[in-house]
Amino acid sequence: MSTIVPSGPRLHRSGTGAPLGVVVVSYGSAELLRRNLAPAGLPGTDVRVVVVDNFSSAAERGAVQELGAAHGWHVVAMPDNRGFGAACNAGVEVARELGCRTFLFLNPDAVVTPGVVAELRAQSLREPLSLISPRLLSSDGDVVFLAARTDLRDGRVRRRPSADGPRSTEPGDWLCGACMVVHDELFSRIGGYDEDYFLYWEDVDLGYRAVAAGATVVLREDLVAVHDEGGTHGPRHGRAKSALYYRWNCRNRLAFAARNLDRRLLLRWVLATPAVSWDMLLRGGRRQLLRSPRLLWAAVAGSLAGLAIALPVVVTGHRPPRPAVLVVHPGAELYGSDRVLLESVEALVRRSAVTVALPGPGPLEAELEARGAQVVHCPMPVLRRAALRPRGALRLLGDAVRGLVPAYRLLRRHGAGGVYVSTLTIPSWVLLARAARRRVVCHVHEAERGAPRLLRRGMALGPALAHGVVVNSRFSLEVLVEVTPRLRGRSTVLYNGVRGPGTPVPARAGLTGPVRLLFIGRLSARKGPQVAVAALRELVARGVDARLALLGSVFEGYEWFEDELRAAVSAGGLDDRVEFLGFHRDVWPHLAAADVVLVPSVVDEPFGNTAVEAVLAARPLVVSATSGLREAAAGYASAQAVDPARPAAWADAVERVAADWATFRRLALDDAATARDRHAPARYRERLADIVVGPAGGA
Repeated sequence: MSTIVPSGPRLHRSGTGAPLGVVVVSYGSAELLRRNLAPAGLPGTDVRVVVVDNFSSAAERGAVQELGAAHGWHVVAMPDNRGFGAACNAGVEVARELGCRTFLFLNPDAVVTPGVVAELRAQSLREPLSLISPRLLSSDGDVVFLAARTDLRDGRVRRRPSADGPRSTEPGDWLCGACMVVHDELFSRIGGYDEDYFLYWEDVDLGYRAVAAGATVVLREDLVAVHDEGGTHGPRHGRAKSALYYRWNCRNRLAFAARNLDRRLLLRWVLATPAVSWDMLLRGGRRQLLRSPRLLWAAVAGSLAGLAIALPVVVTGHRPPRPAVLVVHPGAELYGSDRVLLESVEALVRRSAVTVALPGPGPLEAELEARGAQVVHCPMPVLRRAALRPRGALRLLGDAVRGLVPAYRLLRRHGAGGVYVSTLTIPSWVLLARAARRRVVCHVHEAERGAPRLLRRGMALGPALAHGVVVNSRFSLEVLVEVTPRLRGRSTVLYNGVRGPGTPVPARAGLTGPVRLLFIGRLSARKGPQVAVAALRELVARGVDARLALLGSVFEGYEWFEDELRAAVSAGGLDDRVEFLGFHRDVWPHLAAADVVLVPSVVDEPFGNTAVEAVLAARPLVVSATSGLREAAAGYASAQAVDPARPAAWADAVERVAADWATFRRLALDDAATARDRHAPARYRERLADIVVGPAGGA
């Protein structure tokens, strides 16, 4: 998707320390960026600049990236031109990853001073449910835009009366997207920009939905930004506008009405279309039509395109439904594959109505609902090693029988736009999806090379029958094709999108006191917490002052393993050096408190989200030299891979870090920047959505 690259509705609390993200959309605008944005000096402690370049040419792309490198901007390189709204949403995703909680949308042809930006940021943090804008003036001092009001009777846009004051909650009031601030709490609540408008009316639609969600529209009359309107459109004659301006304004006026208004009002807008479209055309003056008659056709074509959207709604009363996608996942926890599922759902809710089927309740459920998905519970058979034993096989059969009819109903009701099965351990869903004539994509997160071949063949059944296959690593793909070779040509390797901590907290400058080791993951023999404990015991025996924190819990029914692990800690005399933290949703404070992260899995890992999280947190990392963990840690200078069967080798790796702490600390910060690019959630989400529901619509 992009060089640095969300999002369902998540509520973020305002914080006085959160930076503001300046999101600038560029299309062939390198010269404007050089002239307007570069001299503004906006990047700083409280401001991050994100420039989203909608592709126009290789030369423009290179110029924007060169400017970004010179001025400290984060450049998002879109593969094509997906419109203003899509670019803004992509920019917000990157700004979120940089720790921003409020966003200033700024045109390349607009100029704003750091002082105005600081005022806008402060007010947005105080008022997270407000849309805020300064006055927009031209460089000659003429008023370009203050605040607007859309007449909901016919769709004409007028300046909002100044007598109404600087604040409004009137439906139809909106602010110009050329310079407007919105907090993440509001932006997430309303689902960001609607990407279908492509160009124009996105800010009208955003304002309308924001007010409907309880927002206040605020014009800061004491603040000014300079906007030489139309600078992004190229050369013009006098008042003349571009063909794009007329086409998309006429089209999107009716698209807005079809999305937001009832049938009676929509019919009024339709009947007023000839007059209103003519008024739009005259914004550029009559003389432009003599020079370029094609502008008239642009307005007519746009109006016809808008009528094609509006008239079916007038006739039927039903707005075009979003495609319904059914997502199926085998658990409801918040570990590695569960967090990847959240990123997948965030990708899909942007383009479709998403229903997620889970086998039961758990912490994942609330996170999914917060992102705009509907969650249902459905019994489902999950292929595990226990299924090879008689009792496990009976349980598998029972789950399959109990879940057969509910699953088929869900597929028929919620899977018309596609089915996304986020694991290969529930192949029955792929079979049922094919029976229900639904397109199904299977996402492979597993790499059970050590599992019995019969079990592996059963797991490969789902991908073999799916219409599309996504695999989380090259290692997982190799394990899969060992039993089903024909899947190699039908599978797409897509590295997990992993959300980082924003700006990582650098590790402490010096290792005064004990070395702080951290293990994150399930407390299970497979994940290797016992290896971490053995490595600590070896370090202590060598005279190294070290502590170990174990962040995670056991599967229900496996409490015996934690008891054994605690007994091993006591037997080694390590009670005062090992802390059992249990499960925590937010891993970043624990990573920030750690010096070295250990990922000592003793069996094959398909990838290794925990390892990526450690790199994103800028912490030196030691992983098992096996399977997908080697792939996850590849290319990071602060990471080491060692044999999980040799605790002494783990102790050696930790001592190497401690002996050259300054170097490892610096390398970890460099690696964090690389990981943010490699595992950018927005890039992952766009590719995943393209595979499951198809590419988003463009111009």
